[in-house]
Amino acid sequence: MPLPLYYNWRNLVRRRMSTALTFVVVAVVVFVLSALLAFAAGISASLAATGSSRNILVLKPGATAESTSLLVPDEVARLHQTPGVARDADGNLLLSQELCIQTSIPRREQHGALANVAVRGVDEVAFKVHPEIQWVEGRMFRPGAMEVVVGEAARDRYANLELGGTIELGRLANRSFTVVGIFEAAGGALESEIWGPRTLFVDAYGRYFNSSVALRLAENADAEEAIKYINGPAVELEAKRETDYYKDLSTKTREIVILAVVLVGIMGIGAVFAVANTMFAAVDGRRREIAMLRTIGFGRTAILTAFLIESTLICTVACSLGLAASLFLNGSRQDFLSDTTWTVLAYELRVTPGIAASALIVALFVGVIGAVAPAVRASRIRVIEALRKA
Repeated sequence: MPLPLYYNWRNLVRRRMSTALTFVVVAVVVFVLSALLAFAAGISASLAATGSSRNILVLKPGATAESTSLLVPDEVARLHQTPGVARDADGNLLLSQELCIQTSIPRREQHGALANVAVRGVDEVAFKVHPEIQWVEGRMFRPGAMEVVVGEAARDRYANLELGGTIELGRLANRSFTVVGIFEAAGGALESEIWGPRTLFVDAYGRYFNSSVALRLAENADAEEAIKYINGPAVELEAKRETDYYKDLSTKTREIVILAVVLVGIMGIGAVFAVANTMFAAVDGRRREIAMLRTIGFGRTAILTAFLIESTLICTVACSLGLAASLFLNGSRQDFLSDTTWTVLAYELRVTPGIAASALIVALFVGVIGAVAPAVRASRIRVIEALRKA
């Protein structure tokens, strides 16, 4: 016959101090786990939303990212024969030459703190190759004009990037460009960038080359055939689907998840000991009570189950509090400096149902593992001896 749940809850309320300390430890573990996983989920979601499966990104062989790639005009010219490349209404190839550089811009909320923001030089065709670019405010820059457009995430995170603002760009930061448009890109990484006329950026930074070339394929084109052609002897460059490129950039978040698991694992061990300490203290303080329960007919299994239930109650309620605290982070926009591109990526922290489920599993695991030994000890208390000592 099991003990009523009211009995378990009453005992938790009676041991307020020890219960509260264990409660806080488990809640902190859940909060840290949720925050770290929300960080990884936000970055992964941002990168996953970037690019199109119809686009092929071409880099210099051996380059780890656009920021480390260098394509000279002769190499770009060889790409014009790539099979399957789409054309616009005027018959022009949808081939976007792009120059990717970085500039330091003050953050809005942290005065004096600088962020390494990506600046992308493009031509008009880039907006056809990247159709996910949609205008939120303003208009596209005019070719040859000292104008730029910025992603919505960049506008929100960094200073002077609002519509009508000015930004100093160039190798000597002596060229003033005016922000004439704000765009969104389906929540992807491009929203963290500044775009402007490629020819002006080439002159301003003295970089007479391209970082990458983006090709948009026709609807029925074979992407693998195009990639094989570019990687082959005819072109001898490195091509991959645009979505695969950004997926590769997200591999760093897997390392963050691993570190998060290790950190939370260490904290979880501490939480297990906290739970065990609380439950051992409960057993020692209730020896007479446990003996009385055994005397009136409650078996060892009922006693063991009761202590396990008390522990899981503490951890479940603590998990709820930790998750509730993490929800204050949900949707907040942060940025992350990639050690591959060396530019910041703005993203939103996302506390997903999967994260909540993971946190609950961890909390229950801590509760059960921490309570097993004390519960077994409670179930083995000798009735006569406990009553005699009382």
